[in-house]
Amino acid sequence: MSNSGGALIRGARGLWQARARFSSKSSSGAIPPEGRMSWMLLPTKKITKSNVEGEGRTAGQSTTDMLTKAGYIYQSSAGIYTLMPLAQRVIQKIELIIDEEMQRVGGQKLAMPNLLTPENWKKTGRWQSTGDELFSFKDRKKATMLLGPTHEEEVTAIVKDMVRSYRQYPLRLYQTTRKFRDEARPRAGLLRGREFMMKDMYTFDVGKQQAIETFHAMEAAYRRCFDRIGVAYAVADADSGNIGGSLSKEFHFVNQSGEDTLLTCKSCGYTANEERALSKSPANKTAGAGQNKRYVARVVEGSDDKVVKQRIVEVAHGHEPSALKIKRVWPIKSNQRLEIAEVAADHGGSSSGTQLPMATTEPLLLDDCAAEARSSNSTSEAVRGDWHVAKAGDGCGECDGVLEAQRAIEVGHIFYLGDKYSKALDLNVLYQGQREYVQMGCFGIGVSRVLQAAAECSSVEGRGLRWPLSIAPYLASIVPVAESSGTKAAEEVFKALGCVCVHGAHIFKDNVLVDDRDYLSAGFRLNDAQLMGIPLTIVLGSGFAESGQVEVQLRVPGMQSIPESVGSTSTTSTTSDGYEHRARVRVEDLGEFLSQALQSQCATLGMAEVV
Repeated sequence: MSNSGGALIRGARGLWQARARFSSKSSSGAIPPEGRMSWMLLPTKKITKSNVEGEGRTAGQSTTDMLTKAGYIYQSSAGIYTLMPLAQRVIQKIELIIDEEMQRVGGQKLAMPNLLTPENWKKTGRWQSTGDELFSFKDRKKATMLLGPTHEEEVTAIVKDMVRSYRQYPLRLYQTTRKFRDEARPRAGLLRGREFMMKDMYTFDVGKQQAIETFHAMEAAYRRCFDRIGVAYAVADADSGNIGGSLSKEFHFVNQSGEDTLLTCKSCGYTANEERALSKSPANKTAGAGQNKRYVARVVEGSDDKVVKQRIVEVAHGHEPSALKIKRVWPIKSNQRLEIAEVAADHGGSSSGTQLPMATTEPLLLDDCAAEARSSNSTSEAVRGDWHVAKAGDGCGECDGVLEAQRAIEVGHIFYLGDKYSKALDLNVLYQGQREYVQMGCFGIGVSRVLQAAAECSSVEGRGLRWPLSIAPYLASIVPVAESSGTKAAEEVFKALGCVCVHGAHIFKDNVLVDDRDYLSAGFRLNDAQLMGIPLTIVLGSGFAESGQVEVQLRVPGMQSIPESVGSTSTTSTTSDGYEHRARVRVEDLGEFLSQALQSQCATLGMAEVV
């Protein structure tokens, strides 16, 4: 080794030894340095109910504040955040769950570049259709580059160049990487940022039937992922949007602060995003009762909004026309857009509306819930169908039930793409004597979005975060609050936790923090444990040396009760409005107590598989 290399190593070793010597944080005991909070970058701030409530807050803003005050994230600029060490541990646990489930269905992990060229994007039409949300710039050679918001074009080009035979299919390729989107108004922290972490899998099959089977296999894998994460979720039929394809489903965490509205039928279980939901007149209302509302749908293009084509749409009073449903029967090009306006009052509409167009050959679109059409300027017969935006109270489109609305946060989206990208980029394969375009699918999970959405769904305002067991940064925090219960006592409890076994797994291994920041008050450290959302806090009080008892504080979402006795010891427990359970337990009984208390939670969340 060179002298400079040896000096570098000696210098690093010297810094480590100096810090241990001068800060009195010896790592020679049972507690490793990474398990001591005094070694961590943990910029927490006190949080009160007034901090997280107030007028003018957007959805997710109070949770963004909590994540910031708890030391999980740091805002670098609008829509751009640094993930601090605690957040990185949450992300790593989410990724671990995803990796296991993706590889269980044959996924192979790769890492594609975030810096891309626009050539393939122009071939698929997305260079034009994505619009201002696409980050693009010119390098020093004046070549245009872009920061990838998604990687369909890139992965298709890779497979086209490297796969030669149908025998090499099917393929399941995925990555977890940072993505970029130039949001016009970044908001709600990690929920709507300009830079975010995402897992995206791309699948390739030689036939449509195989691709549909892959889609359903991936839907099952996603359900396992979210089952293990441990937050209540819903699966909804959805629109494919700019990604494309004909089959699409969204995964949502159900929460009142969400930006999306899901419509659900409790009779048959049908669930869909409101823009995609199918509905009809409710059972207690006759279809076509009341006056229709008339709209003009126009396809325009260019900076001067030149009208390419137009048609009349009539829906029942109380409904609005759905641009998404109209586009399905009236396709538009990537350089065009659809505009819908209500017809003016003197033509039977609203006084604030537009004028009725001149005669058109496009047939009138007459909604199923509307009355018979009035005279129109169309020279063709009306086309009956579901052309309206569904809403709560409508009849279910699948049965005789009624749709109910619930707010939710989107955390995953899966698509059957068909040949949208393979055709544009000429990815084909010779199979059974004929050359066909490869069938594709795309499957995404917003990893950083899951972090904040889980915090949003599991926390209690004014009291701090409360993580599900499977993704909590640490499962336990040991807080010595008296001088008599110092390092040795903490080490004793640390060792006891290391022996706890739930469903055959030592779940506390590398999952315990010791708050040895003796320069802070006991109240501040206990507040930090609650603020950070560590599920289990073990308090070593002044009586620990005599009684051998510790106070156990359990803050686990969904936990209903804790054991009333363990062995020969009775536990004194109190429950505070479903948020927290407390008990006093002897150290020698701690392992059995926690095994019993966490057994049902770990079984539900798949903790034995996660750890």
